[in-house]
Amino acid sequence: MREMLQTDYIVIGAGYAGVAAASKLQEAGKSFLVLEARDRIGGRVHTHRLDSGALVELGAQWIGPTQHKMWELVRKHQVETFDCYDSGKNILHYGGKTSTYTGTIPKINPLALIDMGIAMARINKLCKEVPLEAPWKAPMAENWDSMTMATWIDRNVKTAKARKLIHIGIETVFACQASEISFLHALFYCHSGDNLDTLLAIPNGAQQTLFVKGTQHLLEQVAAPFRDKILLSQPVRSIDQDADGVTVLTDGLQVRAKKVIMTLPPALCGQIHYVQPLPHRKAQLFQRVPMGAAMKCYAVYDKPFWRDKGFSGQIVSDEAPLHVSFDSSKPNGPGLLLFFVEGKYARDFIDVPEVERKTRVLQMLTKFYGPEAQNIIDYTDRCWTSEEYSRGCYVGNFPTGVWTQFGEELRKPTGHIHWAGTETAMKWNGYMDGAVES
Repeated sequence: MREMLQTDYIVIGAGYAGVAAASKLQEAGKSFLVLEARDRIGGRVHTHRLDSGALVELGAQWIGPTQHKMWELVRKHQVETFDCYDSGKNILHYGGKTSTYTGTIPKINPLALIDMGIAMARINKLCKEVPLEAPWKAPMAENWDSMTMATWIDRNVKTAKARKLIHIGIETVFACQASEISFLHALFYCHSGDNLDTLLAIPNGAQQTLFVKGTQHLLEQVAAPFRDKILLSQPVRSIDQDADGVTVLTDGLQVRAKKVIMTLPPALCGQIHYVQPLPHRKAQLFQRVPMGAAMKCYAVYDKPFWRDKGFSGQIVSDEAPLHVSFDSSKPNGPGLLLFFVEGKYARDFIDVPEVERKTRVLQMLTKFYGPEAQNIIDYTDRCWTSEEYSRGCYVGNFPTGVWTQFGEELRKPTGHIHWAGTETAMKWNGYMDGAVES
């Protein structure tokens, strides 16, 4: 027997988008409830304390200087931040050879470096031609949406080394292979996040700033005034609309309201039963926006020993599956080395037993930082494809043909249902800032 509740507004999902929507409703003095499937708030944000005491971000963790919505929350709630460590030598491992460099772009042979620079400059120029409110109206939208990002790279990047490094960069930004997204989507996403350089950078980029107490701590501060209105462990099963409003069913609740604000990613929106079937283009859209595949692997040390050796903790490698690493250590905390595994490599790596995953991470770190890299005090990893209420990370990705055929449906209300979530954002789509904007 379901408990029956009544309110004016239902927000589905208690990640940054859902909590931001609820905060607006709270400020306006509206009656609302937030229904969250998990037993915690946060969605694709999850700050977790390990047995060793280390605080790690299993989900989203960074904000950049132009992510103004997030910075408004930081200032309002006076949470502490710090800049990601970016001093010392970065490591490039390519073709069995290891070299070091500083800055965002690895020091490679001049021809490949010029080739990569030209390609990135072209992407940065072309992305400004994509209207953020309507990517399908870009001058070359049909053409760009008919090819994958991989096709564009193959046609426009001449040297093998530059192609490989751009593929690794795309993998890091989108958590998928370049063959899985349309070139139009890649351009939209780069424009949404300022440009490709910004998406890849630490200083003045998307990986600049972290939270001392974690991204989930800030979210909990935002949600504190209405925490009693967030109902956990309530996955939404069906939505029934009529002329006067909506009835939403979970396993234990029947909630009646005037409006619904849906903040789930498209892939999960499509799993809910709509008693009145969605418009065919909306339903087709939800079938065509798969989640990226992202895995985070943390090696935890007493201290960030690599800094004493003159290293930044950043690695770019062409050896699968561990292509990119960062120093995620908090001030005065333990040393945290974070490897990202993305796209097809994440889907493969999650099938490997955890003990073997740990071994491979430590082998890679030992190769570059010496035997001291074996002296961990903890290890953990998380693959978001196995999360029932995410089924992937960082964001829903648009393959070929989706923006031009179905893009207009993305933000269009369906009766009493209004669609939000970071996938619907115009600025910083796919990021926490985009979730708040949406």
